[in-house]
Amino acid sequence: MNKVASFILAIIFLLTLAATAFAQADKLKNEIDIRVLVGVPSGEANFSGTNDPGSTLSFNRDFNFGNQAGFEVEYLYRSESGKHKFVGDFATMDWDRTRTILRSFVFRGQTYVAGAAVEGNLRQSVWKGMYAYRWHKDKVHIGPMIDMGVVPTRLDVTGTTLSGSGQEAEGSITKFAATVGYDLDYDPTEKINIFNNLGGIAFHHDRLFHVEGGIRYWATQHFGVQGGYKFQRYRWVNDDNFLRISSHGPFFGGAIRF
Repeated sequence: MNKVASFILAIIFLLTLAATAFAQADKLKNEIDIRVLVGVPSGEANFSGTNDPGSTLSFNRDFNFGNQAGFEVEYLYRSESGKHKFVGDFATMDWDRTRTILRSFVFRGQTYVAGAAVEGNLRQSVWKGMYAYRWHKDKVHIGPMIDMGVVPTRLDVTGTTLSGSGQEAEGSITKFAATVGYDLDYDPTEKINIFNNLGGIAFHHDRLFHVEGGIRYWATQHFGVQGGYKFQRYRWVNDDNFLRISSHGPFFGGAIRF
């Protein structure tokens, strides 16, 4: 958490300098959002290469991961009319938990035994870009959007196995991800922006879905705060390995436009 806070403070400082340097008198088209994400994961993973139920790990039952904080950085560009919107996005969440497991399971060829302490570390990152073409009516901009990128997900497990204590194994899946949906901005006043974005797709055995909604308040011409709620669900299948992960929770942070 200290690393996240230091990272956010450093970015805020640099972007403050950038916003001051590039501030313009006309309509501000560029925006940078810095968010703290809070979420808890659910789902399951199997990296054994088999369909054996004893090789499928449950994030709830086996690790009981709790709420953790991550961070997200977004760059947004809106055209003069608001018809075209481009977004570059990076987000990462990291969950870590040590507990005594109630059953034995197999992960990456290692058999972790019931009654022993096991540490699980789950990390998911998102790198993606988005484009939306929106129609304008009064104070509302809404229209179809498409986003694409990569979503690396990794699970590390350390604990006592049949081979001895302190055994570590790692499983990961990184896949190209693309979704289609809609994007919405509603500006009831010059200081308030209400936003919503939703996307999903089903391709072969993979399933992707994400949705977020929130509000920005612009305290000054260039600086604002924001908050909202986010949900995402991904299901990846890679040969006999698969991973299904859902996470949801609130977010809050700051915004700079220039």
